[in-house]
Amino acid sequence: MAMEDIMAEIDVDELRDYMEDYCGTAAAAGFDAAMLDLADIDDADGYELCEKAEELGVELEQFMVDD
Repeated sequence: MAMEDIMAEIDVDELRDYMEDYCGTAAAAGFDAAMLDLADIDDADGYELCEKAEELGVELEQFMVDD
């Protein structure tokens, strides 16, 4: 399910930490393009971060904030 299909509050700080670990691991394994992703993650606002996560196949549901 794509995030644009539902409206939910996402813990952006937790997502950013996860994405930094995710891309940092890829960069350390020799995937140079992951370094560009790390730069994008650092500069992204919440919406852009969610879009980037979806592009990389991250399931955003695990970062939803419970009310």
